[in-house]
Amino acid sequence: MDLPKLFYSEPVYRPPSEGKKSLLITATIGCTYQCIYCYPYLKKKFAIRNIEDIKQDIKSAKILYGENIERIFLLDGNAFVMKPKDLIEIAEFSYKTHPNLKRISAYAHAKDITKKTDLDLKLIAKAGINMLYIGIETGDNNLLKLIKKRTDSVEIITAIQKLHKAGITVSGTIILGLAGNNPELSKSHAIKTAVLINQLNPSNNVDWYISALTLMIPPETQIETNVQTNQFIPMTNIEILKELKMIIKNISNNIHGCIFRANHASNYLTLKGNLSEDKEKLLNSIDYALENIDSLRAEYFRGL
Repeated sequence: MDLPKLFYSEPVYRPPSEGKKSLLITATIGCTYQCIYCYPYLKKKFAIRNIEDIKQDIKSAKILYGENIERIFLLDGNAFVMKPKDLIEIAEFSYKTHPNLKRISAYAHAKDITKKTDLDLKLIAKAGINMLYIGIETGDNNLLKLIKKRTDSVEIITAIQKLHKAGITVSGTIILGLAGNNPELSKSHAIKTAVLINQLNPSNNVDWYISALTLMIPPETQIETNVQTNQFIPMTNIEILKELKMIIKNISNNIHGCIFRANHASNYLTLKGNLSEDKEKLLNSIDYALENIDSLRAEYFRGL
């Protein structure tokens, strides 16, 4: 008897934390947005898969992996764009099929979230989609326009506060180096990103995540063209560290429950801690790295 195969649209990208332990289920193909640095969905035409096809993959995974599935990550670039009723149906079917399932997560754009009502989000959370990864990138609205993020800081804050309220865990990412070697824009990026993070502080006592990635220049993207035509000059590793230091320095001392990570393969320096209780430790680690440049990750070890 031939074993079933799950459908994937290559290339497949997922958060590092959804690597070895998560079942990847293709709910959508591509992404409804196209930021200037985005490579994974560059050549994919966006589509939402048929619900029955998605459920068939969820069912097939039971044959392939038995009752070992504890996490599911819904592909692709912003699967949370799907209608609430479809997300709920997928979630309920997943938990029914996989008895040991504890978490369903997905990428989401701020607009995917704000277009849903508070009741929609609560019902989605109740069905078991309990974590979303959101590309914040920056708190600077001018920079958000430049990278074609198609959102602004107010919408990002609104979206994440709606998730806190609904009981869906937030994992937000920011990108270091987006401003290039423009000192004033880099300063604005750092300070406004810190201000935005401060405004994401939940009113209730929940864990949430902020991860810092460092800009890469993927092939065939708009950012690569900008580099080739000298419209964009990437920052050095020292400039990246100074930008990160400025972000952390401007984080409020009242932030709570925020688990901070800068351990992505794109980063020059690995950091982890809790904001704001580990703020000084994080700053000291950056200062040490600035004085000991040889301790930084070599360029050839960085990747997406």
